[in-house]
Amino acid sequence: MLLLVAGMLLGMVAGLIPGLHSNTLAAALSGMGISGEDAAVVIIAMFGAHIMFSFVPSIFLGIPDEAVALSVLPGQRMTKEGKGIDALRIMCASALIAVLVAVALLPISQFLYPIVYGGIKPYLAPIIIVISAILAWKSKNPLLFAAIFILSGILGGVTLNLRMEDPFLPLFGGMFAISAMLLWGKERLPEQREGKLELDFIRFALAGVLLGWMADLLPGISSPAQVASFATIIVPFATPAYLALVSSIGMSEAVFAFSTSSTLGKARIGALAQAMAQVDVQSHFVQLLGVFVVAVAVSAVVIYLARKWIGRIAELDFSILNRMLIAYIIILTFLIDGIPGLVVLAPSIAIGIACMKMDVERTSVMGAIIVPTILLLLT
Repeated sequence: MLLLVAGMLLGMVAGLIPGLHSNTLAAALSGMGISGEDAAVVIIAMFGAHIMFSFVPSIFLGIPDEAVALSVLPGQRMTKEGKGIDALRIMCASALIAVLVAVALLPISQFLYPIVYGGIKPYLAPIIIVISAILAWKSKNPLLFAAIFILSGILGGVTLNLRMEDPFLPLFGGMFAISAMLLWGKERLPEQREGKLELDFIRFALAGVLLGWMADLLPGISSPAQVASFATIIVPFATPAYLALVSSIGMSEAVFAFSTSSTLGKARIGALAQAMAQVDVQSHFVQLLGVFVVAVAVSAVVIYLARKWIGRIAELDFSILNRMLIAYIIILTFLIDGIPGLVVLAPSIAIGIACMKMDVERTSVMGAIIVPTILLLLT
């Protein structure tokens, strides 16, 4: 029990502090003398809590975690309308729904993964190319979308080849966070009021479970943000429904990753890969899954109880806070990724600003991970 609580507390801290990832803390456990089953429990508890608490900085500060990067924009839009607490409630509720449904579907997924995995792999590259083309075609300006998509892809490919500690920090930190802060101006956020939630978001949370299952099934598409960008073909981007979709994809992908770890021996999630290095996931399947579900459920309760206090973040002076956050991201990038991180951060900011100035859909910058994936699959 003590290890479970410790893991959840570490995951909460990692989720609330942008740039501090649960994977980083998990890697530090070995240096603290924690290994084996104990380490696996702490890692999985940390992972579950981290997913939930990462919703807070994404919605209220506009700083994305890789898994929920695309939640930043609709989340911020609702915050600017005084509905940030509602955005947080939608993401937490959708994540809980996804956990319950995904756990119920685990026996089916364990049966299907080994069968489908080999059959679909040869066709993955053309599938991604076609979907990416449809994304561009459905955008407001296909040529500009394609240009940003390809440019982001080139930057993403270069970044991933630099083998930095956290390549997504300068990529998404520049494209989403700093670029938006630089164009923020002096506007203040309104008071965040809790409204009545329409239950329409539930069907999108359920759809996210299916997409999360696909994310684990298809090698190369391991990012929830990557899958969510494809979902904009059928789901309006700047809507509460999209928040439900993004959080559901991320959470269900995490649950289904237990299936791929136990049936295929492939951990689609960094935390699970680290847990696999400590114990045999298949023999500890029920225990680790139980730890994950408890961590998610407890985190959701804590966030719900603290939702009004969290909403007070909007009362801060963002003209000052944004400058502090920009400095924080730059310093953090340097500390984690060094000079190469700063070199990547600069063009990432430029691409993010270009996107907003030219009114191009921000999903176009997901080319940073989609294009390298396509190239990897074609080689």
